[in-house]
Amino acid sequence: MSDVIILDVGHGNCTIVRGAGCTAVIDSPAGSALLDTLDQLGITHVEHAFISHADADHIHGILALLTSTRITVGCLYLNPDRDRKSTVWKDLVAAVAVASRTGKFRTVPSLTVATPDLVVGDLRLKIVSPSSALALSANGGVAPAGGTNTANSLSAVIKVERYPDVGVLLAGDLDVVALKDIQTTKINLEASALVFPHHGGLPGTNQAANFAAALLSLVQPDRVFVSNGRNKHGNPRADVVGAILDYGCGLACTQLATACGEARGTAHLEDWPASGKSTHHSCAGTISLTLTEHGALRDKKAEASFREFVSSQVASPMCARTKH
Repeated sequence: MSDVIILDVGHGNCTIVRGAGCTAVIDSPAGSALLDTLDQLGITHVEHAFISHADADHIHGILALLTSTRITVGCLYLNPDRDRKSTVWKDLVAAVAVASRTGKFRTVPSLTVATPDLVVGDLRLKIVSPSSALALSANGGVAPAGGTNTANSLSAVIKVERYPDVGVLLAGDLDVVALKDIQTTKINLEASALVFPHHGGLPGTNQAANFAAALLSLVQPDRVFVSNGRNKHGNPRADVVGAILDYGCGLACTQLATACGEARGTAHLEDWPASGKSTHHSCAGTISLTLTEHGALRDKKAEASFREFVSSQVASPMCARTKH
């Protein structure tokens, strides 16, 4: 059984965590991938749902989950954002109000390092950013370690673990301000796999390669995954990819970057919904991982099929130097 499923949702993030009969969902943009995957898994109840921050590419699918007639949610964790005025955010607030009236759903409007670790069956979810002080400085405020906060600075960063420090780090839209806060407070980010922030794009600084190198040195991952949408913002950036390859870990993107050229074929994809499948935009597609004491491992057959796809069917893969 897969413990962590990183969905191919195009431009956005969405992860399903399953442990011993319990389920958590972390972020989701618009589209059917989340509900379709939960249906395929036969899941009718999600114990925990998380919104890392209020950008539409992280929350729109959670709204669909809360209003689903097939699946119920036990608890939603998120941080308030008083400056957020988007329609989707207002719709989410309204959906939370309606769901709360049932008495079977609750909301925790606080997601920081002070949030107690959450148990998902035999897995543990640990919030490693923002720190309490960073969260208190609020969106638009001055961060304790310097710099001005944005919504991305307060994006929740979540470690999924069965064994300490060998799980998956879901970095949301962690930016340079939050990374500096992590370096100052010496929060432990170590994990065997990293879902890279900002879909491999700019992290609030033009020095994206330096940011990537600093983050990788803290996480020390064996593998990096990028949840990206083809033709969206040119992600992942070449300098970010270069920094990841220079670090020496494996790299896989859910969808093909425009710079990788065209590709054909979907036979290598795992048997999960993937938003890029019908258009041949998927690269690794939806990725499932099992958390062991040796790391976050992908099925060997799926990994070998993916490697063959990249080497034989992708015109100019940006990850050509990587072991995938």
